[in-house]
Amino acid sequence: MLIWVLAFMSALAPLATDMYLPALKEVQRSFNTTESLTQLSIAAFFIAFSFGQLVYGPLSDAFGRKKPLYIGTLLYVFASIACVSVNSIYAFIFFRFVQALGGCSGVVIARAVINDKFDVKEGAAVLAIMMMVGALAPMLAPTLGGVVLEYLTWKFIFWLLFVFGLILFCMIIIFLPETSKEEYRIKFNLPSIIDNYISIIKDRRFVIYVLSFSCTLACIFVYITGSSFVFREHFGLSAQMFGLVFGLNAMGGTISSIINAKLVRTYSPYHILQIAFFCMMIFAVLLIISGVFALPFLLFEIFLFLTMAMIGFIAPNITVLAMSRFKKKSGSASAILGTTQFAVAGFASFMVSILGANHPAPLSILIGICPVSGYCIYLLINKRNIKKLKKKLGFI
Repeated sequence: MLIWVLAFMSALAPLATDMYLPALKEVQRSFNTTESLTQLSIAAFFIAFSFGQLVYGPLSDAFGRKKPLYIGTLLYVFASIACVSVNSIYAFIFFRFVQALGGCSGVVIARAVINDKFDVKEGAAVLAIMMMVGALAPMLAPTLGGVVLEYLTWKFIFWLLFVFGLILFCMIIIFLPETSKEEYRIKFNLPSIIDNYISIIKDRRFVIYVLSFSCTLACIFVYITGSSFVFREHFGLSAQMFGLVFGLNAMGGTISSIINAKLVRTYSPYHILQIAFFCMMIFAVLLIISGVFALPFLLFEIFLFLTMAMIGFIAPNITVLAMSRFKKKSGSASAILGTTQFAVAGFASFMVSILGANHPAPLSILIGICPVSGYCIYLLINKRNIKKLKKKLGFI
């Protein structure tokens, strides 16, 4: 049950965006506003979701995991109701911001709970299962949002989010134990928080893990941002076929997460991570080649599927390895990890728009650059081992 609670905690905030996407036009008409202001409600959500984690990390390190989680979940519940109660687009944007501030508590604290409760191998297995379960919600959310819109108004989406928040609040009370130890608690004041964050980012290995993972994960956001135009306009896929392909690519990460959960019980997460990074880089290079040389769609899709599938091996293992370096500062470490991921992902998505990646060549290059750069950063961890290998081979 603990894994289900943690997965629900991680999925609650993404649900608030993915279910809402099909309703953008209806929201625009409802408030009689512009498209840009309606889209600002999404941007406001992501800004709050990213930087709100920096608050919940220290809060959970100072007061335990459950109290900040109660506050965040109730904030999410309140904001969900407020979104359907206002008559101004500006008030709607504000409460979407508040909704994200509440929802991000579950994401950052879920990682902290796993780091508190499990060792590296167990943590990698639990995180893989949690990510597998948690990934199903964002995959199904747009479809659920579409079904709601077919029979009801967009406001019922937020009523559903309200109900989900209440259910999670009850599950936290009943099924989630307090995992933060009293002796590990920190003082909650600005100097302590700053010192805490500085001590974490001084850890070279942690920073390399976070940066390499953030760069690698950004390929998903590049793909989401640019895939619709490329798949439908260039390759000529229908809306139904695009949805099928999109779901298939998402399923690749879910399948690899299941496999990873079994592998980490026998093999070290560190070794699995090395192999997965190398394989992802190879698949990314093949994807770039298929895009640049205009190879058939089937080859493009195969290399894209394999590239995305490697995330299921990389994400849980690199997360648990990074978090394990700060057992006494799990919340703050999780906050830095989450904020960095979304900052890099946001920049990558922005580059898709700026460069106009509406063709397989530029899109594949941008997708491929992410894991290649992530792998290059990751190699900094093994710099000494590489030097030793070069000496043995006689290169130096």
